[in-house]
Amino acid sequence: MYCNRLYCTVLYCTALYCTVLYCTALYCTVLYCTVLYCTVLYCTVLCCTVLYCTVLYCAVLYCTVLYCTVLYCTVLYCAVLYCTVLYCTVLHCTVLYCTVLCCTVLYCTVLYCAVLYCTVLYCTVLYCTVLYCTVLYCSKQRHCAVCYL
Repeated sequence: MYCNRLYCTVLYCTALYCTVLYCTALYCTVLYCTVLYCTVLYCTVLCCTVLYCTVLYCAVLYCTVLYCTVLYCTVLYCAVLYCTVLYCTVLHCTVLYCTVLCCTVLYCTVLYCAVLYCTVLYCTVLYCTVLYCTVLYCSKQRHCAVCYL
């Protein structure tokens, strides 16, 4: 009986030891797998989040830089175009005004000189005609009152 009891105790202790060992190994395996799974999941989520945020940040940065560049170039182009058109318009109007003014002054000067020349010529011809007629008249009449004036 003693043997039987001892055998049962040893068998019980062995079974208990194996059960505890098995449960401990199972617990450690489950714990290890859970920790490994959570670590992999955490690292995957972290990596994906960082990657997503990096891609998003780069996309936003790229779009912002592109928008600002396009805006700057458009504003610069419009400013240059506006200044060029304004400069050309002012230059054209100035040249046109000066040309019209110069032509008007030249035309008025020529007209004035022509009128003055014609007036002087007319007066000279008239004066010479009157003088000639007076001299001719006085030479025919010796005692002309006009000749003695």
